[in-house]
Amino acid sequence: MKKILFLSMIISLIIVSCTQQEVKSPIEGAWKLVYAQWDPNGGNFPTTITGSDIKIWAKDYFASVGQLKFDTIMSDAYVGGTYTLEGNKYTETVMYHANKEYLGNEVKLLLEIQNDTLIQRYPADDNWNLQEGYATEKYVRMK
Repeated sequence: MKKILFLSMIISLIIVSCTQQEVKSPIEGAWKLVYAQWDPNGGNFPTTITGSDIKIWAKDYFASVGQLKFDTIMSDAYVGGTYTLEGNKYTETVMYHANKEYLGNEVKLLLEIQNDTLIQRYPADDNWNLQEGYATEKYVRMK
């Protein structure tokens, strides 16, 4: 009886260990903004623009929240919605935004992930070419 119970446990462990686990996307988790250039003529973070921003990705959703200071003006920044990622081609569909004009917009970005650093550049056109004056944001993974 002990042998049958032992063999049953071994077989159960083998079956469980052979089932495929869902692979997590490399962007899932929380990331902190450490550098950004939104305007090619200036407006860099953290030099001329200060504050903080955190972006979080889950399986199909993203959210970004922060508070940025432009000169003497503090601005609450938030955006959230759904996303798709295929290779380095990333698309956000905006469901929530501090500026209501952006609601429903789809933004194409190019992503680059190296270890605990994520760089996103946008906007890209339908052929995934970056537009003139594109923005660059660099994030580090939060522990």
